[in-house]
Amino acid sequence: MAEVGASADSPPIEGITWLASFPKSGNTWTRVLLSNLIAPDGVDDDNFASLAGSISSNRSAFDAITGLPSSDLTDDEIDLLRPDYYRENAKVAAQRLFVKVHDGYHDNGAGDPIFPADCSFGAIYLVRHPFDVAVSYASHQGHTNYDKVVKQLNNADHIMAGGGKSQLRQRTLGWSGHYLSWHRQEDIPVLTVRYEDMLADTAACLKRMAEFLGLPEADEDVAIAHAVEESQFDKLQAKEARSGFRERPEKTERFFRAGRAGDGWNILSEEQREMLYTANRDVMEELNYTPEKAGREQA
Repeated sequence: MAEVGASADSPPIEGITWLASFPKSGNTWTRVLLSNLIAPDGVDDDNFASLAGSISSNRSAFDAITGLPSSDLTDDEIDLLRPDYYRENAKVAAQRLFVKVHDGYHDNGAGDPIFPADCSFGAIYLVRHPFDVAVSYASHQGHTNYDKVVKQLNNADHIMAGGGKSQLRQRTLGWSGHYLSWHRQEDIPVLTVRYEDMLADTAACLKRMAEFLGLPEADEDVAIAHAVEESQFDKLQAKEARSGFRERPEKTERFFRAGRAGDGWNILSEEQREMLYTANRDVMEELNYTPEKAGREQA
């Protein structure tokens, strides 16, 4: 891939790395881990993650780069512009970009992928057991109506934001649809990491990510161990309590809620778990997420 914006004294710019996941699947934690590995000097109480890049649905960045007020456009019109917006974002970047993505991989309505391969380095795909996603997603929305979030996870038409909201529309395609959309496409290389594996051996998963990204830190065990230590959930929770976290929705008490596996088995009803399993059976079994594997065996 052509180098864009690199000088003789800087590493090559290899395009955008997409950090893709259905909401509440470890995306922010991954960004914190990579920040503590790549640019630890830029991480402080006010800055949990210092990686260059934002979220794919960043409305203000879209407005600034396109020169158009997104508030005057429909969601469909915005989607038509998003591929070129990301291309320009990568073109003007002075360093590698890491962009958080909750959109499924889909086209823009005119047959073009919304995330273009020609400005992409690759994607790290984070996936988490849907039982646990449902509990965490409900907390993120500021309620305990698990019937509602189960329907959202099972709904291929589920969207986040859009319209007059602060972020651009994100078509999640539902839990299974999100996973399948990123894994059926062949234009952008994908590294898949399960949240449960990150909990079980964070250092090994971070090393896999670093190797996928071609980072020199991949061979630096001390740097990886330091990044893992600085990204422990109890430290992130204490940091949020002390300084706040700008990504925390107003309706939820805290962003870094628990950081564990098995809550879905213990909190969701048998009927709710069955609805999730019935709707997502194929992908759950592909990922070894059978009902019997939830709860203590994955914790």
